[in-house]
Amino acid sequence: SIARRISEPHIMVRARHHNGTYSVYDDFREAYWWLRDETPRDSRVMAWWDYGYQISGVANRTTLADGNTWNHEHIALLGKCLVSSEEASHAITRHLADYVLLWTTRHNGMAAD
Repeated sequence: SIARRISEPHIMVRARHHNGTYSVYDDFREAYWWLRDETPRDSRVMAWWDYGYQISGVANRTTLADGNTWNHEHIALLGKCLVSSEEASHAITRHLADYVLLWTTRHNGMAAD
């Protein structure tokens, strides 16, 4: 059912194309493994809150927000950093995080973030 498919978090996604063929997108896992293998252990990673648990669990890195972040001002600041111009965002982000993780699924046929 659709409820089951959207309620289970996946880091590997299989997509069915209009012509009946399938593709597997492994970008999430690859990115988390890159963070784990290529960044210092004490790195702080900024991403939107929904990816926080995966960053912590798979990449073994500190994240600025996860699904248990209840501080609305903190989430608002994180959102401001992610949607502001590069210059404005960098002025804030450089004090909070060492890395920023951004996802887009718009161009591979999946629903856009």
